[in-house]
Amino acid sequence: MKHVFPFKYSIFSKRTILVLLLLLLMGTFAVKAQCLENNFAFQSGEKLVFRGYYNWGFIWVAAGEVSLSVRTTKFQNKKTFKIEGEGKNTKAFDWFFKLRDTLTCYADTKTLAPLYFDRRTHEAKYDAHHEYWFDYEKNQIRSKIQKRDKAVKFDTLKNKPCTFDILSVAYYVRNLDFAKYKKGDKIPLSMLVDNEIHSLYIRFRGLETIKTKSGESFECLKFSPLLVEGTMFKGGEDMTVWLSNDDNRIPIMVEAKVLVGSVKGLLESYEGLRNTKNSLFKNEKGNLEIAE
Repeated sequence: MKHVFPFKYSIFSKRTILVLLLLLLMGTFAVKAQCLENNFAFQSGEKLVFRGYYNWGFIWVAAGEVSLSVRTTKFQNKKTFKIEGEGKNTKAFDWFFKLRDTLTCYADTKTLAPLYFDRRTHEAKYDAHHEYWFDYEKNQIRSKIQKRDKAVKFDTLKNKPCTFDILSVAYYVRNLDFAKYKKGDKIPLSMLVDNEIHSLYIRFRGLETIKTKSGESFECLKFSPLLVEGTMFKGGEDMTVWLSNDDNRIPIMVEAKVLVGSVKGLLESYEGLRNTKNSLFKNEKGNLEIAE
């Protein structure tokens, strides 16, 4: 059965599948970024779980899991969304490359403007702790970065309008009004990654249907984020993201070419969805088996 609904990433840092799935919803532009006017896509209590796969040759291997969750709380006496992301590889790969990453963001419930962002990275022998405080009165971002066996670094960046971190930006993109754009359009965005503010973009590529193993079809919004060249990517638009074409805008699948092979993330389970009417998802909780 095909579901059709009306319209309403990314920068990648280091090596982690967690960052891949979080950053799949971001991009950079030379155009002025737009701020959120209305959150219609998610609510407190939502939790999404993704399964990560790595391809080398003709074989797709389950490599890790990423979970994203949201709840309301207070931060600096303000009502905020606490957005948390956790990524880890499968235990079978621990002997080869142990990965445990956690991301935490406190963002304004109305605008999704980030107030604080924390990233703790544990990848094999690499450890790092990044913290960022957003001061909108002074138009600054203060940072504190600690890496293994290195001195703590403090810095102050000049903030830009509507700048998001790699967690809040993913939820911001879910609220974009894609009805304003036609196939091929670039949608601008400003994002903070590794103590730098980047101006990127996502290119809207229209609609495409994703099928489950049971044969069900889901119409999705398809786009490609502009990637920054680094240890995993050559740069360019070698990543594709599919969002459910309904009011939930759930990331259903992401694929990207890396320097060696390619990676894929598939939605595995969901709960606490905000929208159940006029939705691809008939219940607020469930599991999916996306056809690979």
